[in-house]
Amino acid sequence: MNYVDMPSKLISRNGDNAAPVTQEKAINNSIHNIITTPKGSVPGNPEFGSGMHKYIFEPMDPLIKESIKAEIEYAIKRWEQRVIIKLIDIVDDPDYNRVTIKMIYNVKTDVKSTQHEYIFSQQSFNNN
Repeated sequence: MNYVDMPSKLISRNGDNAAPVTQEKAINNSIHNIITTPKGSVPGNPEFGSGMHKYIFEPMDPLIKESIKAEIEYAIKRWEQRVIIKLIDIVDDPDYNRVTIKMIYNVKTDVKSTQHEYIFSQQSFNNN
């Protein structure tokens, strides 16, 4: 299954132009949806998503961090084929019971190889 690109401009019901959708924003939205969707929760596509929900509330240790990285890499490579992951960094803050994941990626079609950043916080996972 491949991604679906949104048009660069959306038209509202009254005919006005809505805010433009950039490729980086579309990719970040796609990454967020992949990471926060538990496998098996999408009818008709049980493989879509990631297993992040298995790890996100576990006490962070080196093994859990590596498991999260592997889960993210696998899911992004499978479902978001527009990007090449350069770095995944996991920072836990046990005082606040918070996890932040920073992912640096390049867009495959970008000839300048501009690096983009996606930040995932446990708070965004809870609000999904």
